[in-house]
Amino acid sequence: MARRLIPSHSPRWAFTAVLWTTAAIGGLAICIAGFLWIGNPKASAPPQKIGVTFSAPYARELGLNWRDALTAILDDLDVRQFRIPAYWSIVEPSEGQFNWSETDFEMDEIGRRNGRVTMAVGAKLPRWPECWIPEWAASKPTREAQAARMNYLEAVVARYKNHPALEAWQVENEALFPFGVCPKPDRAFFKQEIELVRTLDPNHPVYTTDSGELSTWISVGALVDQLGVSVYRVVLTPKGKIWRYTWIPPYWYARRAALVSFAVKNVYISEFQMEPWANVAADPLSVQFRTFTPAHMASNFAFANRMGIREISFWGVEWWWWMKTKHNDSRFWDLARIYFHAHPR
Repeated sequence: MARRLIPSHSPRWAFTAVLWTTAAIGGLAICIAGFLWIGNPKASAPPQKIGVTFSAPYARELGLNWRDALTAILDDLDVRQFRIPAYWSIVEPSEGQFNWSETDFEMDEIGRRNGRVTMAVGAKLPRWPECWIPEWAASKPTREAQAARMNYLEAVVARYKNHPALEAWQVENEALFPFGVCPKPDRAFFKQEIELVRTLDPNHPVYTTDSGELSTWISVGALVDQLGVSVYRVVLTPKGKIWRYTWIPPYWYARRAALVSFAVKNVYISEFQMEPWANVAADPLSVQFRTFTPAHMASNFAFANRMGIREISFWGVEWWWWMKTKHNDSRFWDLARIYFHAHPR
């Protein structure tokens, strides 16, 4: 009598298939986790390029003269690498009427000292509220607002693409990461922005950024020449509890970059936490020091040196100057000066 074959859709075969699939996924997850966490390199090459993000609106929010702050960053800290946002709501306060006074000053002062700038453009840019959309554009229907954004991009690129200080463009900031007072992310339109900037200025690379800890990096990183990611060490949860990323070792970011290298060409650190996770303009210093102290800063600089990442941009330089000039506390500024003077820029 012929042997009866077990149908491929029988419960036994289905259970076996599920078991093997689960085992394969589990094994892959273990291998990836081992690659990211196992091992503790005692030393790695320190960053070869270090810089800061500078935001004139944030400096103003802290009650600072932003021009004086930028001058101090250039001449006292001796910083030569900058990320400068060209905020849409400031550059184009009224439709078709552009105000270049801030960005011209920043680019010219940095260029005068042979500094280099990654200029960030788009609707979502560094610092709260994250999206810097002028009121006149925010009230438009989606397609009209997007057309207005493209006009703004054209104007910014046309003005600065030949500036000697320009090193690269950053299109949007964490464009697909849901954070801030922002419209719903639109990857298709984001790709159009990148292609527009590339077309308008084929002589400079195009970057973008993503969350270092809470994103895959692939979705946006595959679209650009270089991907910047953030590094945060101590934050507050929505309920006000301190959350420390102590479970992430310094080499973790470089190993993640290696994992996604099939899609992402280059990874650098665009935003390394060097200020409190707080409403700095409103919270008392006792609250701010819960998440950032001189000890945190020293530890973060040591962490940065062990990351094995070539380029790192630090976050919070305006706060260091605010602490020094408004609170007579120069500890943070002095630590930064020592670090920048000891490293290539």
